[in-house]
Amino acid sequence: MSGFGAHSGVEAQERRAPTRRSLLWAFSSMAMAYAVPASATTQVDRPKKRVISLNWALSETLYAMGITPIGAAEIAGYERMVGYPSTPAGIIDLGFQNNPNLELLSTLDPDLILIQSWQAAGRPALERFAPVESFALYNRGKGDPLEASREAVNRLAELCGNPAAGSSLLSRTDQSFADCAKRLLTTDQRPILLVQALSPTNLVVFTSGSLFDSAMHHIGLVNAWSKPPTLLWGSTQIGVDALAAYPQARIVWIASPDGAASEDLFGSDLWRQLPQAASGAVLKLPLIWGFGALPTAERFARLITAELTGATG
Repeated sequence: MSGFGAHSGVEAQERRAPTRRSLLWAFSSMAMAYAVPASATTQVDRPKKRVISLNWALSETLYAMGITPIGAAEIAGYERMVGYPSTPAGIIDLGFQNNPNLELLSTLDPDLILIQSWQAAGRPALERFAPVESFALYNRGKGDPLEASREAVNRLAELCGNPAAGSSLLSRTDQSFADCAKRLLTTDQRPILLVQALSPTNLVVFTSGSLFDSAMHHIGLVNAWSKPPTLLWGSTQIGVDALAAYPQARIVWIASPDGAASEDLFGSDLWRQLPQAASGAVLKLPLIWGFGALPTAERFARLITAELTGATG
């Protein structure tokens, strides 16, 4: 086994959560679905090439297109943190995204290995086994990760010899976004603070440059947090009291892998004193992985739309 890089790599409540340290590390270093979407109905076929995916965002994109790689990284972690689309049966687990089992990889005789740009340090080692294709979905909070994810769909489909699968996924996703936007036209149009707990007193707020921010714009929602990101991949760490500066905004809360952090926070005097908490302008979403690709963006759009269209606060 050989190391190769410096980053590591839900449907909601029944999934077993990783530790609080896992969430803190993810944000600092990289960073009940309500309906079964069309993207989950595609028949799963083996790709024309023997593909290895060493990145969760690329894995979820392949699965949503109905393309099954022969191997993928951190399958158990993917199921806990991402969980949608679920991992098809028969895929070989190659270990960590940043530290794959190269001996096992060598036995699989791959035609193609997929990574994200943050895994570039390991590319020379991987190229001993097969050509490596790298994808840049995030750019340190700059650019539009949703558009980059759309481009990745077409590129992955071409690389796997099934361009029609990419076109189909994009079409279904566009229809899902359009449906969400239509439903949201009749809802309260106040801006949204999208947050997730790091600890009982500290939060992450998602900013421009995040996948969630881009998805919100695609369905007609406004992000109340207009300041640029300070963390990787479009987020900023804040104290709970910072939310009080936006009394007209609705808080949308994404569940944390460490559920205790959220429960401790909701029970605190600091939280109860927020104007949004006092007025009931708070909605909760299940755990959604903040660093995904197009399938994650589409799932987020459906979930937040379902909550907002049912909200009365």
